[in-house]
Amino acid sequence: MQLNRFLYFADYVIYPLASAGLVAVSLLKTDPLRWEQAAIGFVCGLALWSLAEYVIHRFALHGPAFLAALHDVHHTDPRALVGSPLWLSLGSIFLGSLLPIWLAIGFATACAVTAGLMMGYIYFGLLHHVVHHHHIKRGTYLWRLKRRHALHHYGKTPCNFGVVTSLWDHVFGTFRPE
Repeated sequence: MQLNRFLYFADYVIYPLASAGLVAVSLLKTDPLRWEQAAIGFVCGLALWSLAEYVIHRFALHGPAFLAALHDVHHTDPRALVGSPLWLSLGSIFLGSLLPIWLAIGFATACAVTAGLMMGYIYFGLLHHVVHHHHIKRGTYLWRLKRRHALHHYGKTPCNFGVVTSLWDHVFGTFRPE
């Protein structure tokens, strides 16, 4: 979905603040997590994001026609400020992460895991923005990432759905070398 500049960049302010708040809640609650438990939950959230990024991109954004049509706007103009509205992404993270983990394991753990997932989402957003909007020095990590992602956009075969990592593309057989 095409967003105005303010809404496009709002994630980079809101998500770090929300993530920090969730970590604080997990550590300060009446029955708080120890910092080691919170750190493990946070890292699990980061790992969960990498899988969620792949699944969302491959099966939702390149799947049902109505979602694929929205995502095609990005494929048509990769430099456009396209993203999901804050209410949709934040609502999805809370309903898809915080709530189910809270019900299954507990609120403090859910806060730590969701904080990690949010930071994974922001890291993805930053990397994705950089590969589409900035000149990157040849031979660097970001240059290789940009080449791999360009193959996703312009290759003949659907491939390279992961932006942050190619791990899940390797696991599910959708990796193509840049």
